[in-house]
Amino acid sequence: MNIALYNIFQVAGLILLSPLLLVKAIISPKYRGRILLRLGFGIEEITQKFPDRRKRIWIHALSVGEVLSAQPLIRELRKAYPDITLIFSASTKTGEELSREIMAREIDVFVPFPLDLYRVARKVINSIGPDLFILIETDFWPNFLHIMDIKNIPAILVNGRISQSSFSRYRRLRFIFLPMFRIFRFISMQTAADADRMIELGVDADRVKALGNLKYDAVLPHTVGWEQEQRPTSFYRKQFGISAEKVVWIAGSTHSGEEFPILSAYKRLSLLFPDLFLVVAPRKVERGREIKEIADSLGLTVRQRTSPFQDEEFPGAPLLILDTMGELSRMYSFCDLAFIGGSLVPDGGHNPLEPAAFGKPILFGPYMDDFTEIASDLLEKNAAIVCHDEDDIFAILKQLLVDGPLRKELGEKAQKLVLQHRGVSLRHLEIIHFIID
Repeated sequence: MNIALYNIFQVAGLILLSPLLLVKAIISPKYRGRILLRLGFGIEEITQKFPDRRKRIWIHALSVGEVLSAQPLIRELRKAYPDITLIFSASTKTGEELSREIMAREIDVFVPFPLDLYRVARKVINSIGPDLFILIETDFWPNFLHIMDIKNIPAILVNGRISQSSFSRYRRLRFIFLPMFRIFRFISMQTAADADRMIELGVDADRVKALGNLKYDAVLPHTVGWEQEQRPTSFYRKQFGISAEKVVWIAGSTHSGEEFPILSAYKRLSLLFPDLFLVVAPRKVERGREIKEIADSLGLTVRQRTSPFQDEEFPGAPLLILDTMGELSRMYSFCDLAFIGGSLVPDGGHNPLEPAAFGKPILFGPYMDDFTEIASDLLEKNAAIVCHDEDDIFAILKQLLVDGPLRKELGEKAQKLVLQHRGVSLRHLEIIHFIID
């Protein structure tokens, strides 16, 4: 792609849209408070924290999913290179907040990822001065990668993936994407099919390899730091107000359009299984009130996690809305059944490996496009079940609630699959060794 032409169009677009962008930057919580940092203001003060005379590795992730994928690789990097400065950035506010929470021990400095304005990107890159740039999965920006290239800073793409829809877009806009892909010294893809698509786009085959999906390593208890926690399940249930005799069904990372069939199925199931306890964890936690209104319309007794127990009219409600950040993974560790949201509606699904790592039986809908490989692996091993609507959810859960051995079998198969894929981060580390040493 002609970088000059890209910048001409970019400047023209900024001039035309500047009033709208300014208003959005002011009123949107996602941008307010971060926009100046992403424009490069204050980057000098941040980089003053860098230790002198150390090599620097800059890792970047787009949002929450990519941050979680990066976690096992960063842990291995920290162990392999205790004296290297590790720098981390995320594009979204939620991704940045999560990275600061879960990577504080490994990362030396968190930095804002620059907007793709030529002068801004150059200023930030010059200030950080990385010896290696690692991009997790996606978030391609022409100016940023072009500047990395002309400054001869090696860049690698890890845990890459190309869905069929993305492949069609990349092929149609090859003149934009191929020059960016060719800048990477090495490209690690999740599957052989992903690698083949990258090569078909025109990237040299000797730069592309399928090393597996980092998400398999990311969900192992030792990766997330839980292997030292030996507290019983009852302890964690108590934290959420769930009694020991309850059978816990978690509907995790749900999207709009999914809660009604889930809650309707739950209402039917609760008549047959009074000990069934449902946790609905919306992908966007601010939707908690909206989901409570759906539950109220169905005549269900519900409480929200953000409401203190003492303020609840029904503190023993058998239905909990988990409208908080960072607690879903812990709940997967003690649930009995797990439904993966974003999959009953065409939103691409979410990662089913978290409950799989804890040996839980898994359900998801037909729309798992963002996790095609993982979903296929689980289905191939008979470690998950696809459901399409409320009636499917009701029938499948009814069978699983009646048949305890079947629940156990599904969970064991799911956990076995996760354990079989261990070591992906170490394979990535070998490539990094070759480039950085």
